[in-house]
Amino acid sequence: MPNSKKKFVPIVDETPPPSTPIRGRGASWSPANRFERLHIDLGDVDVVQTDQDDEPPKEQSRRETQFFRDGTKTIITHNNSPDVGFETSLNPYRGCEHGCIYCYARPTHEYLGFSAGLDFESKIMVKTSGPELLRAELESTHWTPQVVVM
Repeated sequence: MPNSKKKFVPIVDETPPPSTPIRGRGASWSPANRFERLHIDLGDVDVVQTDQDDEPPKEQSRRETQFFRDGTKTIITHNNSPDVGFETSLNPYRGCEHGCIYCYARPTHEYLGFSAGLDFESKIMVKTSGPELLRAELESTHWTPQVVVM
């Protein structure tokens, strides 16, 4: 990088960095997790970056999906939101490889310590004990028969 130009770029907010889309993903970056204990505000700091205006943007390679075992104790979720047209749903995993950027479930990944961006699409929590959990919930004396959306 001896010939690359450098410029000072003040960081004023947490806007996504300019980047090309990642092949096969809806998000192109991972925003900061709002539940992290440490947050560094670089609003008053100047950051030195190389000037990349001379280089054509490179397509980012596909990010591999990772699957993690989810040790949750339930598999049926209860919803009481007027925005969602059902009361119960079956959720065998958390996260989704489809990558719909408008998905209502994206923010829930932040409760797990992941981001709602790329992590939602590439770090999937799988409920491997799903059949046993479903059987136990449906056989429970507290279960009221109703439609369960999957």
